[in-house]
Amino acid sequence: MAPVYELLSREVKVTVRNQDCGERRQTVRVCIEQHTASSPVHKKDLVVRMTDDTDPFFLYNLVISEDDFQSLKLQQGLLVDFTAFPQKFIDLLYQCINEENKEVPRFLLQLSSGTVLGSSPAQLDIVETNPFKHLTHLSLRLLPANDMEVKTYLATCLKCIKEKEMTLQHKLKKTEDDLSRHLICTQQSISEKSAELEQIKNDSSSKITSLKSQHTAELRSEKDQAQQVPDFMEHGKLIVGGLTTGNLGNPKALHGTI
Repeated sequence: MAPVYELLSREVKVTVRNQDCGERRQTVRVCIEQHTASSPVHKKDLVVRMTDDTDPFFLYNLVISEDDFQSLKLQQGLLVDFTAFPQKFIDLLYQCINEENKEVPRFLLQLSSGTVLGSSPAQLDIVETNPFKHLTHLSLRLLPANDMEVKTYLATCLKCIKEKEMTLQHKLKKTEDDLSRHLICTQQSISEKSAELEQIKNDSSSKITSLKSQHTAELRSEKDQAQQVPDFMEHGKLIVGGLTTGNLGNPKALHGTI
């Protein structure tokens, strides 16, 4: 199978014009791929695919070989060669994307079809507008896919969906494993912190009990000392009274006693 390099896959807004529905705005996806083949001869093809994410049967294709590009270059007066064309095409698309939400866009994409879009060839034009005229920078004719191309496209879409589903399942499994490990670590940490907290509570309770006992003993001691003060004072009064009574008749003795 020839190597395929995806250059762009982006939703863009186009102005759809056809005989049945007039003019309307529609969002389509434009994919640009480069296919390289080396057997039997080396060649490169540029593949332009237009799809609708909401309609799996909407599919337009255009394959541009180097020979096809030479004809396109002569017909539309292009100034780039085949190797530079893909990037210039992408640059023009991004100019349309940057302008698509403006009320009066300078660059716009127009998609024209003779009948119902999806059942007949369509022309994709990149148009620059100005007050004087509309300039078509590039015009590509895309063909609606046949049954085989639609089936191949749907099979590719299904494969991509399954691959994305498997990737999401792997990510989900990894996330679940990471969360389970984190939960176990958190529970262990909570258990350790709870044990530390319980030990702190026990130590604090013991210290509080010890401090209460010490405080109670100190209060009791101070109370006992306070109760002894009146007795001591009364005893002192008795001594002073006795000394005074015994020495009243002898002032010299009282003086000496004092």
